Amino acid sequence: MQLDQIKSYCINKWKACEEYPFGEIPICYKLNGKVFAQIYPKAEDYKITLKCTADAGQFYRQVYPGAVVRGYHCPSVQQPYWNTIYPDQIPDDEILNMIDHAYDTVLHKFSKKVQNEILTADDIKIRPMTEEEYPLLEGFLYDAVFQPEGSAPLPREVILRPELAVYIQGFGKADDICLAAESHGKALGAVWTRIMAGEARGYGTVDESIPELAISVKKEFRNQGIGKRLMKEITAVLKERGYKGVSLSVDKANYALRMYEDLGFRVVKDEGEGCLMILDL
Repeated sequence: MQLDQIKSYCINKWKACEEYPFGEIPICYKLNGKVFAQIYPKAEDYKITLKCTADAGQFYRQVYPGAVVRGYHCPSVQQPYWNTIYPDQIPDDEILNMIDHAYDTVLHKFSKKVQNEILTADDIKIRPMTEEEYPLLEGFLYDAVFQPEGSAPLPREVILRPELAVYIQGFGKADDICLAAESHGKALGAVWTRIMAGEARGYGTVDESIPELAISVKKEFRNQGIGKRLMKEITAVLKERGYKGVSLSVDKANYALRMYEDLGFRVVKDEGEGCLMILDL
């Protein structure tokens, strides 16, 4: 994974900041004053050091021997809680997983009160997503894939499957619509619709006159009303554009099913574990 990609991923974590407390190297990323990632960008010795729990740290060192080692710069007593990673030897999705884990590890070191303060999203603005932001849909699509609580996380490559890629591939066509929920300059959620035509059909495709909807809110910001605001805004936009309805597919075990029902979506097809729903506009 390229240096700029890792830097961008770190700084785009909620309320993360970039600092240089030791000079030009390392580049440090902090949450509420605590470091969760350090980047050593020199080409001849390119590496990153990430915070971890003792169990997760040992797991990654066993899976990627030599490519993941104990934090080389840390005092021995701290080494079990830091891993140094050589990104050129690790799959990109695993690097992102390790950064997520580092951020979450630091977050959960704070008291519940402080965690809630950090994760409370205020001054939410719903706005059209810009074309330059469309690459963010990859992450939002991955977060939108329903994964039961306690199950092992799916690999990020799952969104490359044709039945999922169809939701974002080539996004930006005339009928594509996307809104983002923004707070403090960061996109916390997105809702988007597109007309599925021909072989490019999604799980909730009805026909070529009804756009299909996908929505995703980053997990740490769920249950704050962001999803409902996104849904109300996108349905207003669709109605204004003259669409008669919008469809979606949802797993029956997904907590979002209740939100869709509250917004007026009705089940038109039972598909076993999931269902196809339509909202008449």
